[in-house]
Amino acid sequence: MGIEARYRRVTPQEFERLQNDVSYAGVYFGDDLETDEEIYAYFETLRNSDRYLDIDKYWRPLHFLFTGVSYDSENNGDMLLHKVFMGGSATPWEATYGMVRYLTVSEVNEISEALNNILEDDFKSRLDSLLGSHESRVYMEPHFFELYVQFVKFFNAATQEGDIVLLSLD
Repeated sequence: MGIEARYRRVTPQEFERLQNDVSYAGVYFGDDLETDEEIYAYFETLRNSDRYLDIDKYWRPLHFLFTGVSYDSENNGDMLLHKVFMGGSATPWEATYGMVRYLTVSEVNEISEALNNILEDDFKSRLDSLLGSHESRVYMEPHFFELYVQFVKFFNAATQEGDIVLLSLD
């Protein structure tokens, strides 16, 4: 097991309702699920939504690929892109590791722009540093490019629709 990063897009109206309606928040975050079938159906619905992004345990290498430094480095590299993984403001909702955090509409817009401006040469150079000549490169390189594309699409959609992004580490 490891720490997984998950993102959810919510409208400002949904976010306000989540903050003001404990019952709604409980249903939204799946707090009332009891059976394996309910839990499976809940996460299957999330996975099929364009308002949800689960990058699994790949957030640490993606942090490096986006910022050029390790997530736990004293120098966080590109601070704006560091926020994608470690930033945002705490909410009252618990995640497995800490609290669910949120990125404001303004932060989402800035992050979207920064993601779109990652230079391909920088990304490839960091990928070389990360994977080197390791035999898994043939599998992992396309996977990291796909995760980058998913991030860009997710944050671009959030920007276009004026969404807030929730981040949880579970």
